[in-house]
Amino acid sequence: MADLKPLIRLRKYRVEEKQKVLAELFRQAELLEGRKRVLFADMEREEALAEQSDSIDAMFAFVAYAARVHTEIQKLNMLVELMEPRILKAQDEMREAFSEQKKAEIIQEQREDEEQKEIARKENTSLDEIGVEVFRRKKD
Repeated sequence: MADLKPLIRLRKYRVEEKQKVLAELFRQAELLEGRKRVLFADMEREEALAEQSDSIDAMFAFVAYAARVHTEIQKLNMLVELMEPRILKAQDEMREAFSEQKKAEIIQEQREDEEQKEIARKENTSLDEIGVEVFRRKKD
């Protein structure tokens, strides 16, 4: 029977590559989420400063700033939404690759078990023949 260890190594490599792609997508999504958190924190800080200022100009400046921040947050949300299908696809591809790897590993294990059983069967047959021969010689 053919040895599947090279195939298993190839499949493991493919799984690792899929994991790297997925990790990179998650990293990119986390960077976008982090950028959103920073924008929200900056906006809260600017709002507090505008409220403390008691100046109409400061409030107008904050309103314009808040509008720009909301626009940027919407863009970030859109980018995150665009990444979600890519992440789901990468997860599916990784699951598929892992499934293929496990199938090859299971088949290899079954083959090794069958080989061990065949070896044990041959040994038992040989020992039985030796036992019968010894018994026959003692009887004679």
